[in-house]
This record gives sequence, structure tokens and C-alpha cells, in this order.
Amino acid sequence: MVPIKPLIFYVNPAWKRVGIHTPLLNPWLGNPIDESSISKQMFDTYSFDTKYYAITDDLHAADMVLLPYPHIWCMRHDIGFFDECVRTAQTAGLPLLIDGVGDVEYPIDIQNAYILRYGGYRFLPERGRIQIPPLADDLLERYRDGQLDIRKKSEANPVVGFAGWVKLSPVQFLRTIVKELPVRFRGVFDTRYRACIKGVLWRKKAIKILQQSSLITFNLRARRSFSASSKTAEGDMQKLRSEMIDTILQSDYALDVRGDANDSTRLFEILSLGRIPVIVDTERNFPLSDKLDYSSFALIVDFRDLEYLPERIAEFHKNISPEYFEQMQRNARDAYIKYFRIDALTRSIIEKLQEVLASSKQS
Repeated sequence: MVPIKPLIFYVNPAWKRVGIHTPLLNPWLGNPIDESSISKQMFDTYSFDTKYYAITDDLHAADMVLLPYPHIWCMRHDIGFFDECVRTAQTAGLPLLIDGVGDVEYPIDIQNAYILRYGGYRFLPERGRIQIPPLADDLLERYRDGQLDIRKKSEANPVVGFAGWVKLSPVQFLRTIVKELPVRFRGVFDTRYRACIKGVLWRKKAIKILQQSSLITFNLRARRSFSASSKTAEGDMQKLRSEMIDTILQSDYALDVRGDANDSTRLFEILSLGRIPVIVDTERNFPLSDKLDYSSFALIVDFRDLEYLPERIAEFHKNISPEYFEQMQRNARDAYIKYFRIDALTRSIIEKLQEVLASSKQS
């Protein structure tokens, strides 16, 4: 692997606030995640790789200015602080790196800014967007000692697994529909906007279609709430997590549908377990798609073809050779380890930033 020059980020020591800093600063400021969160273990185990970047309090020694807190935190708690960081970068003539990840992506229209995102839509481009995956724990290491159990191809119906939130209360459903009326109206004239419908509704629709099909065997654990947060999980989170892992590993394919953001942590959890995801593509921005061929480890089905989801899976399973079925599982695990796990992701982010910085200097 060709060495790359580390990037130096300016962070003013006086910018420290009471809040959850960007994970890029974990190597220096520690893991701020609360013990009650299942993300605590992940950030204790994995961190962004500091051989690719460093921080400094000397503005003249920096390549970029780093906003030390996520953009969504700044918008909700301290907009003035965000404005100060923007002014600092502009005054120094340096680019600004913004951690803009989150289920809600507030618009950012700032010259010479680059924004880390994991959602968005392909038909709605954003200047300065750096697409990254949601940060997902290595479930194979965490729960299976890192041992990849390759599943053999069966001539029986393919088994499709899913464990997760699929139900809304009547009040939640009504509130969602009212909130989505503008985008649903736009979807009448431009089908791409139909992708913006709330993720749990896409999940509910996909599951209903799979349940009614005789072409696949559906391995389903339906939840009534989001299980990855102690605030919403109905039951012990570790037990729910263990059941989800069992469901995926006991299936040939694992269903992946967007969450509140137009992406899902589940996709990368599936890859970490070495299983083949069936991705319902709602105009997603797939991270690192310029480096990776997603078809080598995933089956992607456009959301406009959702009614044919069982047929797509059955046809794919029928035509794939036993050898390549097994290879796709290895490819899934390899993609996660080499590109999507937090420690491996660092190089890709810095390479992209080096690329855009070099391009801006030439223009």
C-alpha cells in the first residue's frame, strides 16, 4: 500500500465544549459515549488511525481546520461556536472539515468546506460532500471470535433474514404521513422523491412482500421499536443484538433497508458478519463506490422494483454458482475489514481529502 502524507488539522484548545466530540478526536480526547450505549464497546475497541492524520493548535502548521463537534450538535446547542470555527478557517484561508453525519442532515452552504455524510440522495448532490459509511461494530469479532462461518448454497428456497424495527403505532404512522406530504406530492411527478419516504415504512412494505412470497423462506424477527438505543429498545439490548446476529447468520441473505437517514448501519453489520446483503436502493450514495464493486458482495434492488423483490432474490440465488455464493460471503467480510471498519476507513477519508485539496490548489 502506497504511503500517504498525513493531514494536519487545526483545533483550538479553547474550543472545548460540554458535548460529544467528533470521533476523529477520540484518539486524543477519549471515547465520550455513555456506558448504556452499545456503541461504547465499538469506540473502545476501534479508533480512527492516527498515522494518517494529526491535530495541532498552531494554525500556521495546519492543512485544514477541524470542527471538533458534530454539525448537528452545533445547530442544536451552540450555533455561535460553529460560526466561530467557520470564521477561523476563512480568515486563515484554510478548508474546514465538518462532521455532518446524522439522521438529520442540516444543509451546509459554506465555501471551502468539506462535510462527512452518510445519508443523502444521489439525485440531490451537495457541494463538498465526503460520503462515509455509518460506523458499525465488528460483530464477528465481538460475538463470534472473528470466525467466519461460510454458508453453503442450498437448492431449496433461499433464506432471507431480517431482525429489526418494522412497526409504527397509529400515532407515529399518522405523524409520519403528515410530515411526508410535501415529498410524497413531489414523488407524483418525479419518482426519485419517493425514495425519501421514512425508512421504517420501506421496511414494512418490503417485509410484507417477502412474507407473501413462496419463492423465498423468510427468517423474520419483527421489532416494535428501534433496538439499538436504550431509549427505545423494548428489552435487553445485548439480547436483542444477539438475536439479530443469529438471524443474519442463519440466513443466506440479509435484508437491508434504509433507516431515518438514507443509509443504514445494518448494511455494514451484515458485511461484518460475512453475509450477503439484499440492499433496497432508495437512491443511496454508496460509500467508496469508486473503489469497490458492490455487486461482488451484495444484491442491489431498486426501490421502484420492490414488488419484484422475491423474484429478484430467487433468480439471483438460482443462477449463482455454489463457489461464487461462498466467495461473495468472503468478499463481504473483506470489504468491511479493509474499507468500512473504523480503523480501515481513516485512510479512505484522508485520501479523499488529499485529492480535493490538491484539486483546489490547481484550480
